[in-house]
Amino acid sequence: MEPKKVMTLPIPYSVFGSGRSAFNKLFVDYVAGNEHTSKITQNFFFGDYRSKEVQQKKLEALSQAAYQREQLVEILERQNRALGASSKTLAQIRKFASSKTVAIVTGQQVGVLTGNLYTIYKTLSAIAFAKRMKQEFPDYEFVPIFWLEGEDHDYEEVATLSILVENKLHTLRYREPSVKERTMTGRIRLSAEISQFATEVLAALAPSEFKPSVADLIRQTYREGETLLSAFAKMMNELFKDEGLVCLSSDEQAYKKLCTKLFLKELSTAPESSTNVIAQSALLEEAGYDAQAKAKPVNLYLIEQHQRWRIEPQQKETYLLQPIRRVISKSELLELVEEAPERFSPNVIMRPIMQDWVVPTFAYIAGPAEVAYLAQLKANYAFFGVQMPLVVPRHSLSLVEPKVKKVFTKLSELMAEKDRTALYAQFFANREQLTRQAIDKLERISIEKLFAQTETQIKIALQALGEELAQLDPTLKEALETASGKMFYQVGHLKEKAFRAEKQKHQDIIMQLEKCEVNLLPNHILQERTINVCYYLSKFGFDMLKTLQQAIETHSELQHLIVEM
Repeated sequence: MEPKKVMTLPIPYSVFGSGRSAFNKLFVDYVAGNEHTSKITQNFFFGDYRSKEVQQKKLEALSQAAYQREQLVEILERQNRALGASSKTLAQIRKFASSKTVAIVTGQQVGVLTGNLYTIYKTLSAIAFAKRMKQEFPDYEFVPIFWLEGEDHDYEEVATLSILVENKLHTLRYREPSVKERTMTGRIRLSAEISQFATEVLAALAPSEFKPSVADLIRQTYREGETLLSAFAKMMNELFKDEGLVCLSSDEQAYKKLCTKLFLKELSTAPESSTNVIAQSALLEEAGYDAQAKAKPVNLYLIEQHQRWRIEPQQKETYLLQPIRRVISKSELLELVEEAPERFSPNVIMRPIMQDWVVPTFAYIAGPAEVAYLAQLKANYAFFGVQMPLVVPRHSLSLVEPKVKKVFTKLSELMAEKDRTALYAQFFANREQLTRQAIDKLERISIEKLFAQTETQIKIALQALGEELAQLDPTLKEALETASGKMFYQVGHLKEKAFRAEKQKHQDIIMQLEKCEVNLLPNHILQERTINVCYYLSKFGFDMLKTLQQAIETHSELQHLIVEM
């Protein structure tokens, strides 16, 4: 079945400006394709991922590197069989036996019911990029892998999801009573509470022809006895069963055993890897960018009873496990790595290194914040002797429901703007200004223009008055400046009152744009960072994923995509 054809309108990332809906400065420059981009890719990454020469160089390096491919295939097959993977996925896994097969990796914390929309967009972007590279390099195989980040211990981040209910943001939380502080989220086992949570989610979704299918998906994957990681992976496998998506978790003995030498080097040389990150971060700050992640003296945690303890240096040969404040010697830690590497877990600095130590990663599909923090790791990749992958921005989308599109269609007619792209861009840049412009079109006169003219006339009049007063008494100049300031303050105050009066007269257009904001910028945050996919699957059906896949495959990741559903 052909995917539904939708209108997809690209807008620049730069229009989002500042605030909670904005994209970080390094990311905006990274996708801009200007002189800043070339400096960033040269100084902080393997190279420009868009360059075919760079891509070829990366493929050759990976094919010559000594990965333990046999063990990787065994790990992937075992994990994915247990997660109910499709035959296509299992066939993809077997390709890793060849040095001509590389991975297109993306990943995310194992949020309940897949978390926020960007999890889906990351996955679709990885699948699309794998297809794109296969066309460019037909002699190689490109396999999309989803990294299941279940070692993180931020329960609040993975336990909540949001959907829209009657044009209001509605947040639900899965309350698992057995969770202890600092518990690794992927290991949290779902209790009978998950059934009640599913009931609450489904009750909040509006009735539709697709809702029963969404209910089946949730009930079949998020069941008592599953972990947050296994339930997440099973839902992802079901959503992408036709795409050959491979899931991978590092939270197991076999994977960690392959990382023994990596962990030993981190512990035996600490804090050298942190020093590398600090130096790289200083270079970023010199270039005008903020450092996103902070390195620790030791970038590993110790796992005990499913909880992660920070390893902090105390004296030369001893460490303190935090927050339990237990002393452990360096020799004990090194022995433990040799005996039980699965007892160690990476922090944000070490996680990408641990991933690419084992997986022949050609490219990592990264969100805006990930692009920024991966820029801090180039020196560490070299320090550990690991191939740094190409860093490819994920596609970023805003889904426009028919009721929202209707508002923008009316706006385009009102403002004689045939291209809705410009209106969407203005909406994200400054909704208040767009509202004022719409009101101006409805008004006989423009308040903005009227006050601008008035302020100009006042300035001219005051300038003439100042010249006359200067001849009479030069000391009156300061008094005139004070009076002028008060006058313009009062005019500005009057201008705000005029706008408020206009708003009262034009509540309809204001309310419509406010409803658009709830849909596109809930809580002033981008929709993709807030809303769960089940809301849209219930509205548009599972074929929506094919529609989004087509939009992603036919449009560049270098601009934000407005997809009119």
